[in-house]
Amino acid sequence: MKAWQLPLIAAATASTSVYAVQPQGIQLGSGVTMLPGVEISIDSDSNIYLAESDETSSRITKIRPSLALVGDLGATRLNAYYQLENGSYSEDSDNNYLDQLFVLGVDTEMTSRHALGFDLRINAGHDPKGAGSTQSSDVNSVDVDEFKELVLGADYTFGADAAFANVTGYVESFGKTYSTNKSLTSTLEHDKIKYGALAALRVSDTTRALVEVRNVAISYSDADAKDKDGSELKLLAGARWALAGKTTGEVKVGIADRSFDESENDGDSRFSWEAGVTWSPRTYSVGNLVTSQESNETAGGGSHVATSTISLGWNHQFSTKFGLGVSLSNIGEEYVNSSDNRDDSSLTYGIDGVFSPNKMLDVKLGLSKTTRDSNVDVFDYDRQIITLGVELAI
Repeated sequence: MKAWQLPLIAAATASTSVYAVQPQGIQLGSGVTMLPGVEISIDSDSNIYLAESDETSSRITKIRPSLALVGDLGATRLNAYYQLENGSYSEDSDNNYLDQLFVLGVDTEMTSRHALGFDLRINAGHDPKGAGSTQSSDVNSVDVDEFKELVLGADYTFGADAAFANVTGYVESFGKTYSTNKSLTSTLEHDKIKYGALAALRVSDTTRALVEVRNVAISYSDADAKDKDGSELKLLAGARWALAGKTTGEVKVGIADRSFDESENDGDSRFSWEAGVTWSPRTYSVGNLVTSQESNETAGGGSHVATSTISLGWNHQFSTKFGLGVSLSNIGEEYVNSSDNRDDSSLTYGIDGVFSPNKMLDVKLGLSKTTRDSNVDVFDYDRQIITLGVELAI
């Protein structure tokens, strides 16, 4: 799928960490490169259960091997990525986990005016105790939430890059199932079908006006969650630009309307936006701003979560061996149609540094702090994580 279709929060996550590793990869021939890597880190987490009081701290050792394949096959580009992450807790081994992620993307330019893209994403992940379905639960009586997500997508673009207008249509399916805590997670399993179209109109050599319409149909598997079945329609307009290699960005604003098939839940219409801006005054110094308003599925009551996010990050390379990054983010979560009118605000700030003795190795040290303030006191928490890690990439 095209880069503009990626969730903005993912871009925010990627932009707020310093990475100096410059892998060269292993050339396999025919335009295909293999890039293996591994990262080992130790986290000191002050509040692993996100508790309001009686906090439990733990050391978490993470081992994360990965393998990427990049193929430039002329008119077709191939990207494949696999990652495995093993996490071991010093406090309560029941928190240990093994996550896996596989991503495959294929983009092909059939002619100068016609392009196709396909993508597949399989995520076998988890939510730790104290998050997901186990919020406010007795952590001694539950397991971590283990889930699987399957995403299949395709897009078609008509129009050359230099044309006055081009249009991209896209469709994507998403499914999420759980394998643990079934008494809590059965009502969280759901499917989504997203489809839409984006028109990009040339304003100048560096700027395009954007108009997008997008619809998501949402259905839940469990009969007790059928009141959350429905759809969300978004109408957005904005612009995309790239100015003199210093500033790039995309901003879209509009209206989002979430409706429900059953009458138990009230519909929700509100102002919505998606924006990402990168400013690079120097090649070695990059700032990022990412902000969005979106609707997410809820694991903590209500029909859905209206989420507003803003993230700021700055990365600076002092030399080929030393880099520093700082980040600040705020997430507002309104649990719409919840009986307790839950409303959370989470503030996170952090700093991380990297020492790179060579192009294949990074040594990382980071600190992050999070404070969540909720009108439902049991969901308040403070958390500090100190991370020391090494990353090796070939």
